[in-house]
Amino acid sequence: MTGTRLSKRSVALPVGALLVLCALFVVGRPWGTARIDAYRTGLQQLRLASAELEQDVLRERLGLPERHGSHAQAFAALRARAEALRDVPPFLSNEEARVMASSLDAYLGALEDNRALLERSRAAQARGEQREADAAMQALLERSASAQAERLVGTFIQLHERAQVANERTRVVFFAASLLLGAYVVVVLVRLSRASGELATLNAALEERVEERGRELVAAGEEQRTTQARKAAILEAAPDGILLIDEVGRLLELNPTAEKVFRLTAAQAVGREFLALALPASLPAGKREEVSAALGETSGVATRLESPCLRADGSMFPAELTLVRVPGEGPARFTAFVRDITERKEVERMKNEFVSTVSHELRTPLTSIRGSLGLLEGGIVGEVPEPALEMVRIARSNTERLIRLINDILDLEKMEAGMLELKLASLDARELVEATFSGLKGVADAAGVVLRADVEESPRVRGDRDRLIQVLTNLVSNAVKFSTGGAEVVVRVLPEVPGRVRFSVVDSGPGIPEEQKDRLFARFQQLDGSDTRSKGGTGLGLAISQAIVNQHGGGIEVLSAPGKGSTFTFTLEAARPLSGSHPAVVAAATARDTSRHDVLVATADPELSGLLRGLLSQEGYRVVRAVSLAEAQKVLEAEPPDAVVLDTRIPDGQALDWVRSLREQPRTRALPVVALSGRSSEGEGVGTPLVVDWMSQPLEESGLLSALRHAMRRPGQARVLVVDDDVATRRVICARLERLGRVQVFEAADGESAVELARRTPPDLIVLDVGLPGLDGFEVVDILRRGRGRTTPLIVFTGRDLSRADQRQLTLGMTRHLSKARSSEEELVASVRELLHELLSGKDGELETRAVS
Repeated sequence: MTGTRLSKRSVALPVGALLVLCALFVVGRPWGTARIDAYRTGLQQLRLASAELEQDVLRERLGLPERHGSHAQAFAALRARAEALRDVPPFLSNEEARVMASSLDAYLGALEDNRALLERSRAAQARGEQREADAAMQALLERSASAQAERLVGTFIQLHERAQVANERTRVVFFAASLLLGAYVVVVLVRLSRASGELATLNAALEERVEERGRELVAAGEEQRTTQARKAAILEAAPDGILLIDEVGRLLELNPTAEKVFRLTAAQAVGREFLALALPASLPAGKREEVSAALGETSGVATRLESPCLRADGSMFPAELTLVRVPGEGPARFTAFVRDITERKEVERMKNEFVSTVSHELRTPLTSIRGSLGLLEGGIVGEVPEPALEMVRIARSNTERLIRLINDILDLEKMEAGMLELKLASLDARELVEATFSGLKGVADAAGVVLRADVEESPRVRGDRDRLIQVLTNLVSNAVKFSTGGAEVVVRVLPEVPGRVRFSVVDSGPGIPEEQKDRLFARFQQLDGSDTRSKGGTGLGLAISQAIVNQHGGGIEVLSAPGKGSTFTFTLEAARPLSGSHPAVVAAATARDTSRHDVLVATADPELSGLLRGLLSQEGYRVVRAVSLAEAQKVLEAEPPDAVVLDTRIPDGQALDWVRSLREQPRTRALPVVALSGRSSEGEGVGTPLVVDWMSQPLEESGLLSALRHAMRRPGQARVLVVDDDVATRRVICARLERLGRVQVFEAADGESAVELARRTPPDLIVLDVGLPGLDGFEVVDILRRGRGRTTPLIVFTGRDLSRADQRQLTLGMTRHLSKARSSEEELVASVRELLHELLSGKDGELETRAVS
């Protein structure tokens, strides 16, 4: 331990060094004395030269010989000496250097004045002007340059002495500081010497601790290697491909699963760009940017997305990518988890096929069962005993309940899969509420609940009519269900912020506890109150409503408290006002291909002509226009059309006289004519065979189309062709239609039979299922569209869910699309009545004249 102490010699060496340093400060001289002496000598020589110059000037004046000379060269020499003295010694501060420069400037100024005065004196003396010469000499002696040189020397001496005093003070202070420093060093060394023993003890303890810590580090290293091996085993066994990516998107590492997924080795992948390696060039627009944006996410939040990925052999596979930044300092690093979801997609495909199978194979027989029970309940097979009738009602009610449950489940599946297609249109909010109340009036009356609509300004919204009515029906039916007798359920609609319309369903029921609100919109969830359970229900209505409103860009909110009722609200986008003229003009832009039925439109009014062209072309007619009766006559002579639409205000001639002339010609005797008149009284006195129908203006579109269909059909009962491969469904539909009377029903079980029947006996209406053996519904419609059947009214009655593209393809004349699961037989019959209105209300084969106001 003593060997580690500081020796006396170690203490004496720094002390001796400090003493020598102090001695140097005491006896030492400041550096640069030679330069200072040289500068001082220069100043004194300048002063002496200046005095000698003045002496020579006086000697010249007194007529004595000059010793040194007073000519111009002497002044120049003095000036040069003065300029040389501007380089002052470095011990002077900047301020002191400026003082010396100012003194030199004063000297040079005086020297210049002396030279000028001397020349003036000499010039005056040369001219004989003694007085002026004396005055100049007197001024030269008064402003002597030697005096300025003396002041310059004195200024330097003062500055030098001041600097020396400051230097001495500094040396004294430095000396004192050196002594204090030396004392401090001695004290430190003494203390270090005392502490050395303690340090030796601590050193021994430290060595022991280091050995112990070394053993711990060895154990920790072994544990770390074990952990690393465990992590490596986990990465190698991980079912997902794991890739490490740097800040510019290049691959740094990947696990064996990633090698198998992408079918390459790590050596082939490392250093390549991840986006180029994993994503195919045929990636949908925006998907590559989405993946790139996820790689640039610096918040540390994982981004999960689905994208097709590319293997090294060129094949592609569906993948789920999870991208997240690795936490830590330094350059950014990202981890990409790649999961091959081929099996999941296959399961989803199988599930979708199952949903489609359920949609057709389960809902179609249920629809037939419901229809058959409805026929029994309506007494089609005779009077049913009351007990049996009650059982029929129960069976039909539960069948409808089962159909609704299947529809709800399938709707949820489609919504979750993003397959629910909305048919967006501009809708009247008041009409939506009235349609909802119409469907729930019976339920509300049975519960003793009053339904009230509070609609401000009758706003229009943009949405899918059927789906929005479904939402309102769910909300209002729930409000009715939980309201007491005599209570009121209010549906309020009012414009909110610009571009939005708010719907609110308000009831005065028992309310909803705060802790149960989160369960309202979950699947198959019902609140646990005793009153709630007694109301029944599947627990899917609110979940479906929430999904529908979400797809419309909104969300359902609930305001409720126990005992204070509930308010369910949602907002929809307000519909923009439609531009353009008549809707038929707009529809003409999307008119289908020309049909085989020709209609001659005779009018000179371009606006009416455009409206009729759009309306008739949309219904599948080929429109031929004539702007005068003469032009119309030429068209008739070339090729008579199937019908004529005549504007009675056509300018050239009497329109009715022209029609009478048509009736007198065998070729045009039976040609149907629909007359458009400014007033209905023009038809008075016109015989029945003359015209088929009168249309007053403004034009009623549905009346015109109905009149044309009535005019171009054969006499007899209304012919309806029912096409469905399910025997039970066909029988139910045919039984319903035959009860209308005046309807002749034809049946077809497949597409080929339907086309043959439609060609042999053109129907007035077709009720068509889509899923048919042989030719399906799409092919049947496509074939009929090529012939005269193109304008035939059509009701598509199918269990399949149709997209908007499907509905556009399944269109002939006036077309209705009904779902077997959601539309009852009553709705089907109502649609048949609507489309066959003229045929069901008129007489067989009779052409009648009537005024439509």
